[in-house]
Amino acid sequence: MKKVPFTAVLICAILLLCCCGFLAFHCLNLNNQCQSLEAEAFKLEEDNAKLLEDNSKLDTELSDSTAQLEERESYVAGQKEYISELSEQIDSLSNDSDLDDADDNSQTDHDTGDNSQTDNDDADNPDEDDYPNLYAEDCAPKDAKKVVHLTFDDGPSSLTPKVLDLLDQYNAKATFFVVCKNNEEYAEYLSDIVARGHTLALHSYSHNYNTIYASKDAFLEDYEKVYDWVVENTGYTPSLFRFPGGSNNGSSYVMNNIIDEMHRRGFEYFDWNVSSGDGSNLTTTDNIIDNICSNVANVENPVVLMHDGAGKNATVRALPSVLQYLSDKGYEFSPLDKSVEPVQYR
Repeated sequence: MKKVPFTAVLICAILLLCCCGFLAFHCLNLNNQCQSLEAEAFKLEEDNAKLLEDNSKLDTELSDSTAQLEERESYVAGQKEYISELSEQIDSLSNDSDLDDADDNSQTDHDTGDNSQTDNDDADNPDEDDYPNLYAEDCAPKDAKKVVHLTFDDGPSSLTPKVLDLLDQYNAKATFFVVCKNNEEYAEYLSDIVARGHTLALHSYSHNYNTIYASKDAFLEDYEKVYDWVVENTGYTPSLFRFPGGSNNGSSYVMNNIIDEMHRRGFEYFDWNVSSGDGSNLTTTDNIIDNICSNVANVENPVVLMHDGAGKNATVRALPSVLQYLSDKGYEFSPLDKSVEPVQYR
């Protein structure tokens, strides 16, 4: 009778140990699963962080590519404008050549015999005068001068003093079409421009196409501001101006009204027939030198467009080579004034 309880206790103890072992096994298994899940979660976090980093890099590359594309589009637009200007110049030269040929042919048709031979001799020596002494007093021909008009738009800026110093080295006089700047130091450059013998001209107050070309009154309101700014800072009263983008901007009706009104007020405007191409920030120093030096000789009365506004460092770097080249070719550097025949698109 005493063994029965002991056996029961033993069996219970064994069962209890089995249950404990079973629970311990499952706890261990659960612990291993938890560690595995934690490892997977950590890996997922690492993968997520890597994906975020890759997305950030892709966004940056996309932004850079977009900026480069915009720069290329701006450069292409600038080159198209430059090509358009060259085409207009070529067409003008072709028309002039056709007129000259027509005149020569007409003269040949009417002349005969010895006169025809004389005309051919004159054509071979166009500069030779058979009657060098047959001139009234003060009318004898003078030696022809090669003159070039350098112009700078969108200043003044921190680059303007450098441009003025370079011009001084070659005794070159230029024309500065200025835009109003809320900067006292830049305003002081206006007087420096005048003091060094250059022409100070107007380019607008805002340089905002949508504003100034909205109407004749909008244009006059803008130009009165830049006119007052120049007069107040220099005492100089400008009489020349340049349309931002050239006189072929805006509607013909508005532009013609503006031109008529500005002429009535005594102002004259100048476009250009040689472009440096520095309107595009992607233009290089070599491009600027080539654009000017290769085209000045192709036009009469060359008016060269350059810029001394902020960021036009390539123009400043190109200027010494341009000045040296033109000097070597015998050009005189003259500022624009009302005595100069204006280059105008309209």
